Order: sequence, then C-alpha cells, then structure tokens
Amino acid sequence: MVLTATHTAPAKTTNTIAHTHIVFRREAEAMRQSLADPFQGGASIGPPNCRTVEGMTTGPNESMTTRIEQLRSFAATRATHARSFRMDQLRSLRELFEDYAKDIQDALWQDIGKSAAQTDQTEFTPVKDEISHAMLHLTDWMEPDRRRSIPLALRPGQAMVKARPLGTVGIIGHWTHPFYSLLAPLVGAVAAGNCVVLKPSMRAPKTAKLLGTILPEYLNPRSIVTVTGGEGALDELASQPLDHLFYTGSEAVGRRVYQLAAQQLTPVTLQLGGKSPVIVVDGHDWKTIGRRIAYGKFSNAGQSLVSPDYLIAVGYDVATKVQDAVIDAVEAFYGPTPGEAKQFGRMITPDHTERLVNLLQATMKGAVGATPARLVHGGKYNIESAYLAPTILAEVDPNSAIMQEPILGPILPILVVDTYDEAMELANSMPTPPAAYGFSERRRIRRDFMHRINAGAAVMNATMLQASLPALPQNATGAAGFGTWGGYESFRLFSQYRTHLYKPTRFDTLEAAYPPEPKLGGRFIDKLK
Repeated sequence: MVLTATHTAPAKTTNTIAHTHIVFRREAEAMRQSLADPFQGGASIGPPNCRTVEGMTTGPNESMTTRIEQLRSFAATRATHARSFRMDQLRSLRELFEDYAKDIQDALWQDIGKSAAQTDQTEFTPVKDEISHAMLHLTDWMEPDRRRSIPLALRPGQAMVKARPLGTVGIIGHWTHPFYSLLAPLVGAVAAGNCVVLKPSMRAPKTAKLLGTILPEYLNPRSIVTVTGGEGALDELASQPLDHLFYTGSEAVGRRVYQLAAQQLTPVTLQLGGKSPVIVVDGHDWKTIGRRIAYGKFSNAGQSLVSPDYLIAVGYDVATKVQDAVIDAVEAFYGPTPGEAKQFGRMITPDHTERLVNLLQATMKGAVGATPARLVHGGKYNIESAYLAPTILAEVDPNSAIMQEPILGPILPILVVDTYDEAMELANSMPTPPAAYGFSERRRIRRDFMHRINAGAAVMNATMLQASLPALPQNATGAAGFGTWGGYESFRLFSQYRTHLYKPTRFDTLEAAYPPEPKLGGRFIDKLK
C-alpha cells in the first residue's frame, strides 16, 4: 500500500581451520553430549519452553545453570587471567570473520534483510576494530597502576591498583545489530580475562543459530557458552548469579532484566534506545548534510539504537533545504524503488512494520490532539513482507503520536522552530537519548551544542560515526540506560580494579601507632593522612 506524498516546502566461505579450532570443536561436542537429554534433536533453536546451549536443545532450567557452573569452575582455575590466553582468544575471534564472513552475511540477510555492504560497515568493521584496538593495547591495560603517594610514616611499602577479571559475565544482544551487539562487548570481556555466557536475540534466529555453532570452534568452549531461546531464556539468564550482565535492547525489557539481576545483586550495564535528535541550525553544503542525515537515519532501515529519530530545523528556510537534501540523498542511495534496492533492509517482523504504519497514519491524522503532519516522501509499505519505504514527514507537531516513543524504523519526522534556543529546549525536554546530532557551520553554535545538549554522545556534522570508533567510549545515561563501554572502557567495565598493598615486616614503621599509648600521638596520625 502507499500513503500519498506531497513533495512541497513546509508552511560460509571456509579456510583451513587451525588445530586449536579443531580441539575446541571436539571439546564443545563433548560438552553437548554430557548435557544430552530427551529433548535433544540436533536443532539449534528449541521449542518455546526449552533452552539451547551451544546449539543443542535442552529442557528448561537444568542446562543453563549447569553450564554457568562449569564456566565458574573454569574461571576459578585462573587460566583466563594469562595475557597469552586472552590474546589467543582475540586472534581466534578475528579469524572467525575471515572464515565465516559469507555465512554471517547470509544469516543477517535472511533475518533482517541487511546487505553484505551494510553488514561489513555496521557489523564486521566495528567489531574487527575493537579486536585490533584491544590486541594493540592489552599489555598496557593489564599493567598495574603503581601509586607513589605513600605517606612517609608507612614507608617502606608498595601500593598499586591492578585490573583483575570479574569472573563470569553475561552479554545479551539485540536484533537491531545481532552480530555487533553481541560480539563488540565480548571483545572487552575476553580482553579483561572473563568467562562469558552469550545470549543472541531470537528475533534474528539464523544469526543466533550460526553463532551458537561457530563460536565454540574458535573460542575455548570452557570459557565461552552461547545460550539461545526466547524471553524465558533471557529471564533465566538475568536471574543467574553472574559477576556482571551487559544488556542491549529496549527500555521495557531492560527494566525487567535490571529487576531480575537485582535479586542476585548482579551489576548491570544497560544500553537502551531512545529518540536521538538531529538539530539543523544552518549549513553550507546541503548535499553533504542531506547524505549524512539520510545515511544515519535509513541505514539498517532505521533500526539502530543510535540512529537519528527526528529532525528539528531552525527556521522554515532551513527546513526546506534540509528536507529537499535528505530526499535527494534517499533517491541517490536507494533509487526510485527502495523495495528493490539491496542496500535497503526490511523491518524485523510484520508486527513491527504494522506498528510503524499505525504510528505514521496516526501522525498524519493528527491523533493525540496534535496538528496533522504532511507526508512529503515515501509512505509505501507491505506489512506481510515487513517493508516500509524511506519516509519523511513535514510540519510534525511535538505532541504527535510519532514523537511519543522511539521509532526504530525508516520514518524521519521534521519539526520546525524559530530559534536555536527553542530547538535545544525541545530536544532537552525529551527523555535523555543515546546520542544527539547537530549541524552548523558556526563555531559558537557547535561549542554550545556540545556543552548544552543532554545525550549519551554529542556529535557535530555527522551521524552514528561515534559508534564505529573504539577509541571513543559509548556512554548511556538517563532513559538510554547506564554504563560506559567500548575500547579501553570495555576492559574497565569487565574488570575489578583491586588495591594491592605490600608492607615488609623487617622494619616496623607502624610500631609508633600501637597501643597502649601511641608514641607519636596525633603527629603520627597526621602523617597517615
């Protein structure tokens, strides 16, 4: 179907697998056999009331608890603490990309219609960059931080802070980026020396099944386990006594994960979505601005937790220019029929498509007591095939239906305000998003935007670029979650920074403080401060 638009200005490629991988595969198979039960049938995705561990279907409760206990036992050997073990795991993870790139691309295409080019840009390259960054800096990260400021009264002695693995951690991925959301945090967890239980999103079943099959071939199955299943498996994992739990996904599920983890006092990192604004104040090269906004908004069919959600234009002249520029970019990217373009994906499910269509129609009708918006581009959809064309709405009311929740789809609402201050007030009145994007050629505006906007990340004259740089941490705050990760911050997140203090006994400088009467009294205490 199509909603009428009025385009006017606003009033498995395999290589030779190393011997190590063969050993890991045999170990994984032995573990599967040791956990065999009446439900086993060889499938990677089990019945709704079952769990899947490393590709094997098992009954509820038993297998996940057993495997996590095995992970804890292996963590207790401290084998994962060695730098050589961590580096070997990271190298093996990098080799996985080379050997199974085609298989992963095919799985993502079947799950969410993601093209090979987009898979490389948004799934492969960021994870490979994380691996390279971790391998380059791991030795430095593991070095103890020696503290020199030991009071004179405590000398001789040594004091330091040293990173230590947390133990056994969990990572729950999301369907928007099924591969990246699982393996990018895994890099930090492995670099920090942890055992890890992974939970892929079952909204991307082909990718989940593939990961459950190939990961044990490359990563030591005694330290990494993949658990698949629906909401029951997710709840069960969140209820386990883990040393940390990393969740990427929606706010609603994130709240449930947080509540369940709290029963075990498990520390949690939540990376949630939100309504990330684009504020366009002025511009010089409108073609470039339009392409950067369109790329961020419509990549992965708008289904990214950090993609632009809506656009605020300062003034009608700016709104007209940016609207035309984005439309031109969409047509250049995807042609006159985006449904036939390989670079444009599909919605994750027909239900998600129907939700977006309902939001679109309600916004155009002026539901929720708001002024009706105007469709200026796109509007075609097919719920059965989970397709919604790149769509642009003009003259959107801040109170409209589409402004009440994260879109997570290829719809770009354009709002118009009179001044830059109004734009900032409007953006900051919304729940804190994971990112905010600004466009301006004026230095004063750029500085003010960076200082004043409330968001997990502030980006000028680009969109989504921050998510691809491992040297930059990804930070969530407010409604977007909490926790910082990426590069060194991932290593810190999955490490315990423990105080190490050594005091020799040959010369007891503490004797002056012992009862019954301290020999130096208050002067000694002052020296300890």
